[in-house]
This record gives sequence, structure tokens and C-alpha cells, in this order.
Amino acid sequence: METISEDAEAELELDKIKKKYGSLGDSVVVVKLERTPKAGLGLSLAGHRDRSRMAVFICGLNPAGAAAKSSPPIKVGDEILEVI
Repeated sequence: METISEDAEAELELDKIKKKYGSLGDSVVVVKLERTPKAGLGLSLAGHRDRSRMAVFICGLNPAGAAAKSSPPIKVGDEILEVI
């Protein structure tokens, strides 16, 4: 059985995301976050006001958390499309 490296697996996942959300253009970014022991991911989430539209937005960032230090940067108001 053939195994693929983590890098190759990450590339495949990135290709899938690009195909799935390609119609959104360059506004889609992929960010990898790892929890910190004290601050966790450091983000607060909120749903869309219109309950007929399923959406999750970032409504707060803890400056000590991983999300506030991410590259590319995550901002309040960004929509989360997918969590892997």
C-alpha cells in the first residue's frame, strides 16, 4: 500500500478547496491554526442573522490566540467556509 506524505496530502486538500470555492476568486484564503495552551484558537464565532442562510463569521479575536497571529491574517467579519 502506498502512503502519501503530509505535504502531498495538504496539497490535495488545497486543490479540492480551490475547486470547490473557485467562483469566489482570490477572496478565499486557507489558514492553518493550532491551539495555544492558554488562549486556544482565540476566536469567537457568530451565525448569520438570516437563519435561512447558513453562515459562520468571526466576531472577535483574542490578541493572544492563534487566530490573531495567523498568516494570512484573519479579521473580524471574515466568513468561515470550511474547517478541516
